Amino acid sequence: MTDPLEHLIRATLSDLAEEAPVVQDQLNPAERRLRARRRTTAVTGVVGVVAAVLIAAPFAVAGARSDAPPARPAAPTAPPSPSGTADQPPYPTAPPTPAPTAPPPPYPTAPPSPAPTTPPPPYPTAPPTPTHPAPPPAATSIR
Repeated sequence: MTDPLEHLIRATLSDLAEEAPVVQDQLNPAERRLRARRRTTAVTGVVGVVAAVLIAAPFAVAGARSDAPPARPAAPTAPPSPSGTADQPPYPTAPPTPAPTAPPPPYPTAPPSPAPTTPPPPYPTAPPTPTHPAPPPAATSIR
């Protein structure tokens, strides 16, 4: 009984095998596709890293800056004077400012305010009790 069924299965498989195209050397195209996929993945990763650096660099530079004012440039140097006077500087200077005689006090120097003449009104320390207290609420049971 299995003989006709086995014969039918063999015939069908043979027909399918004859109809299938013969493929030879599939390894080379598969390797080529794999290399292209690896190359695409690597290029995409590099582009992503470069984009992240280009976006993050301005933020890093802005964060590294301090809020301190920039350093003052050095005093300009003038060329040596042809007159050869050594007692006067080659550029005009401002007269020296006098130093303060005494440092300011560390506390305010405003005159003290006068003491209040009338004491503040007394505040209650406990809430007032009503003259007719309300009865407590009736207890209810929940069943």
